[in-house]
Amino acid sequence: MNLAVFGTGYVGLVSGVCLANTGKKVYCIDINEEKIQKIRDGISPIYEPGLEDLLKKNKDNITPTTDAASAIKEADVVMIAVGTPFDGQHIDLSYIKQAAKEIGQALRDTGRYVVVTVKSTVVPGTTMDVVRPIVLEESGKSEDEIGFCMNPEFLREGNAVEDFKEPDRIVLGVTSKKAEETMRSLYDGFPNTDIMITNPTTAEMVKYTANTLLALNISYANEIARICETLEDVDSEDVFAGVIKDKRISPIENGKRITPKLTTYLRAGCGFGGSCFPKDVKALASFARDRKVDGKLLDGLLHINKSQMEHIFELGMEKYEGQPKKIAILGTAFKPDTDDIRESPGIRLAEYALERGMEVHVQDYKALENTRDEYGDKLQYHEDPLDAAKGADVVYVATIWDDYLKISDEAFESVMSENAVMVDCRSLYKSRAEQSWRVRVGVGQPSETGKKQEVYAD
Repeated sequence: MNLAVFGTGYVGLVSGVCLANTGKKVYCIDINEEKIQKIRDGISPIYEPGLEDLLKKNKDNITPTTDAASAIKEADVVMIAVGTPFDGQHIDLSYIKQAAKEIGQALRDTGRYVVVTVKSTVVPGTTMDVVRPIVLEESGKSEDEIGFCMNPEFLREGNAVEDFKEPDRIVLGVTSKKAEETMRSLYDGFPNTDIMITNPTTAEMVKYTANTLLALNISYANEIARICETLEDVDSEDVFAGVIKDKRISPIENGKRITPKLTTYLRAGCGFGGSCFPKDVKALASFARDRKVDGKLLDGLLHINKSQMEHIFELGMEKYEGQPKKIAILGTAFKPDTDDIRESPGIRLAEYALERGMEVHVQDYKALENTRDEYGDKLQYHEDPLDAAKGADVVYVATIWDDYLKISDEAFESVMSENAVMVDCRSLYKSRAEQSWRVRVGVGQPSETGKKQEVYAD
């Protein structure tokens, strides 16, 4: 089976490479010749654990190209995996429309049955009301000759290859039985995975609902944490540890408690970032307003997320005795094991500091190049975390890179300014003895560091 993937970003490249690993012939399409040449050379243009190794392993099954028409003409399935940025009011479908137009034109002279599947995250109705009519009009064909599918992705950046190779479910929103059969053949390399068959619009709604549910958990945890911070002896992690033992959340089966991974989202931090959650919550909130749904929950998530970042920044400002001049941000990737800085908490903290005229130093293990490309000489860049923290008045640890745990308190204190404050945005250092640090501020933890109430058991 031949697959043409329109777009070589996180979703498109990971999907293409992983499907090539199941024996499919995959054409990776992009207009960026530099990216295509990297893929030809076995170099991944994005950082994702395991992706480059898999790309090299399956090079004989992967054809990178800027010639979309030729690739599409060879395909049994054409997958649209282009960007859908949020323009401030709605998601921008211009890349989707352009891809649909090119696909339709390329299919005009083909004689084989082809399924056009949307992998990009799009609001409900896009596949049927936008992609389908464009492809059919440009191709001059009928739905007997072209099938349509919405096949949402459920990939976590930093775990995308693992998630694709071992999916928890595959959702196929198809327009016909023939389209379903073709898509099942595409995914025949995952025989033990649950496959949900539905219509395209339901599949689109599944994707948005899945992401906003996770964002809901994160925002709820942060709002509870903010309340806990006003209490002298209450730690939000202790609170949630008691909450999730409810057997409706963590059931007990055969005498053993099962704690769902969903509960890991009930932990205080910087809020949600990255390329998916912020954009998807905004898009669904806008979609709801357009359809006259008078709900406030989604807008509330966005408000909590924004205010949480402002709150974390102010924690550092409040605890420092004086006016901070130099700020260090450890971690500009929005999460570990990625180089993606989109909607990154570390980036947002840096922006707040720049707005106040502060000198901002940043460090990251994978995202430094992307940060420099975006911010140029506005920031100062360091390969070593301790170099970034040298002379800093406030240090924000914004990304949970494991290597940060290798740095001792003494090492940090030896390079930071005399009255320096560390804001542990993700509770990375929570297990360390509080008394070994002058001022370390944790999110969702007792307002006075080191003053946590003792717990006694009789």
